[in-house]
Amino acid sequence: MALLRKANPGRFRPCLGQLVRLIQDDSQIKTVTLNNGNKMPALGLGTWQSDPGVVGASVSEALRCGYNHIDCAHVYYNEDEIGSALNGTFSSGVKRREDVWVTSKLWCYDFAPEDVQSACERTLRDLQVNYLDLYLLHWPIRLRKGAPKPGQPMTSADVLGFSKELIGETWHEMEKLVTKGLVRSIGISNFTQKKLKDLLEVSAVTPAVHQVECHPYFQQPDLKKICKETDIQFQSYSPLGSPDRPARNREADAPVVMDDPVLKSIADKHSCSVAQVAIAWQYQMGVPLLAKSVTPSRIAENLAARLIQLGEDDMAAIAGIDRNVRLLYGRWGFTPNQTPHDFWDGENVVSQV
Repeated sequence: MALLRKANPGRFRPCLGQLVRLIQDDSQIKTVTLNNGNKMPALGLGTWQSDPGVVGASVSEALRCGYNHIDCAHVYYNEDEIGSALNGTFSSGVKRREDVWVTSKLWCYDFAPEDVQSACERTLRDLQVNYLDLYLLHWPIRLRKGAPKPGQPMTSADVLGFSKELIGETWHEMEKLVTKGLVRSIGISNFTQKKLKDLLEVSAVTPAVHQVECHPYFQQPDLKKICKETDIQFQSYSPLGSPDRPARNREADAPVVMDDPVLKSIADKHSCSVAQVAIAWQYQMGVPLLAKSVTPSRIAENLAARLIQLGEDDMAAIAGIDRNVRLLYGRWGFTPNQTPHDFWDGENVVSQV
């Protein structure tokens, strides 16, 4: 810490100039051991809303800077460009394939059993890899094959929804992907506690990871408890509260995590940014997380957050600002007349400001 402050007074923003070698040492990035023994790096680069034309450069920069975990999804519509960046990184010797954790996600219109493997193989081609380290069910609901992408109008015919039977069919096909060597771990994303319990009743293989929204205003203690009890690794996305999320995902009364005075006070105390405090908080607790940026300086700054050591008083102060506020409701998947309460099984659906 002292070295970093001396070289960069006023702000904890290394990975530029003479400190780049320190940040590039990815051996310093912690890992978590999944229920199948695979080790996942605890800090990764998210690629949601990273536009074509810039996402490839951001992935290349992140891998050069020291990241070894890239989180992707078919429905982000940028996997082909990410694949070119991965291939360039591996072929140039900057990283080896076996040293980079690559996650992708099965989109909801490919949940029919006959579509699961072909969708995975499409992602493998786009990413230019021959296996995925982790493949997730992106959301728990099934869409009709050919349904519109998020943000476009859907009808009740497009949304087949969730049932234990439907999710079980899809999950059994996911299990086969592991047997066939296409993926090394499988998991889920955006499941409620109820839906997670339903899946466990019909699964032969327990999900290795559950990736969900989590930040200082939405700390998810109950879901973390269930994941721990069932040996599923809880993973956080949107650790900054997704300040750049699309308008369709914005509630009128939603608070802004990055404006919180407690976080700002802690950032001032440690001579770092509020974003770094939010990242360091989860990283220090052992919660693996994804931080997204396409700006080289922010990519580096987010990675450097793992070097910040928050005190017990800081950790307690952040625990005290939880508002139980979900900021990403997934309204694109609502059927006509469906409420957030229905969609989320009554869990964490009321904004509290």
